[in-house]
Amino acid sequence: YGVVPQSIFPESYSSSYSNKMDKLITKRLREFSLALRALVSGLQEQLQDARVLAAARKQKEIYLAEIYRILCITLGVPPKPTDQFTFEYYDADGKFDSYCGTPLEFYKKYGNEKYSLSDSFSLVNDPRNSYETLFTVDKLNNVWGGRPVLYVNTSSEELKKAVVTSIKAGHPVFFGCDVGQFSHSALGIMDTALYEYESAFNIKVTLTKAQRLQTGESSMTHAMVITAVHLDKEGKPVRYRVENSWGLVGDKGYFVMSDNWFDEFVYQVVIPRKLAKPEHVKILDAGSPRLYAPWDPMGTLA
Repeated sequence: YGVVPQSIFPESYSSSYSNKMDKLITKRLREFSLALRALVSGLQEQLQDARVLAAARKQKEIYLAEIYRILCITLGVPPKPTDQFTFEYYDADGKFDSYCGTPLEFYKKYGNEKYSLSDSFSLVNDPRNSYETLFTVDKLNNVWGGRPVLYVNTSSEELKKAVVTSIKAGHPVFFGCDVGQFSHSALGIMDTALYEYESAFNIKVTLTKAQRLQTGESSMTHAMVITAVHLDKEGKPVRYRVENSWGLVGDKGYFVMSDNWFDEFVYQVVIPRKLAKPEHVKILDAGSPRLYAPWDPMGTLA
């Protein structure tokens, strides 16, 4: 599809505050799924399977057109991959410059050379299952015929090492977490010490990360980007700077995430192969992933 500078396709209200848009789309998709099942059920006794499938696919296109229309109204009509645009800017030295090209050309020139998406993969921390193993989630991939979503399961410590390595190399890190746990949006803080339940109620919350996953208390609910890390004198991470997508909440859109919060509520990080541990790349390339059920909490993001 390509990419463009933000000024060419700027944020809308719904791109920064997507909750209502998400709920509307989900509601319509559920309605459409029931309607398609009813259509297929009603035609199966009258038509051959091939004609039933053709009728269902024709109706699906009508439904997808409505979803596209909703997204265009809420997010804006996206630029086409081959549309020409002109981007005027000042470079790092303060010199004026401009770029003219298409979204695909822009990605090939500026995006892919620095951060190749096809050469990146996910490390996850799922303490319910064995570390240094490969798994996938049934029906997680949303692109028919696309590259399967594969996860290398390892310890939280290994995820943090990968983050530090990537940040030092100048690569921001996409990560998946349970954002609603021990977090304060207005303050932009994610820290396990944020709320003192023990002082207020004389109780101690003792669920482990594995137990939270087992009981449905926690799962991956949101993706953000780690853009910086604060290290102590021994080189260990203390806290992380996180860029969110919720408008200006927090500190102008940025949050601070403590190292303890990372251990408890971060589940996934995406890193380039060239910066990953050779052992993890070897696990990825070996294939034969274990298959998780579609409803597994590891399958709630991407």
